[in-house]
Amino acid sequence: MFLEHNTDRQHVQALRECKLRDDKLLELFSSQLESVKEKLVVADNTVLIHRLQGQASVLRDFLDAVEKSQEVLERRKA
Repeated sequence: MFLEHNTDRQHVQALRECKLRDDKLLELFSSQLESVKEKLVVADNTVLIHRLQGQASVLRDFLDAVEKSQEVLERRKA
């Protein structure tokens, strides 16, 4: 989602900067993901479950993009 083939180089660099700095943003996103997972365990309504799954997916995609950003930048240089 965040690292499509046509993602602007500056956006990938911004994701990498999140990883390089001791960034509280990543802590926030990670804790939010854990909170959403906990809510999913007890959710009893399909609409709520779908909403929470969507939130978890976006948070996970962002965290994965941050993690892979350096690799993507290196690949694009080659």
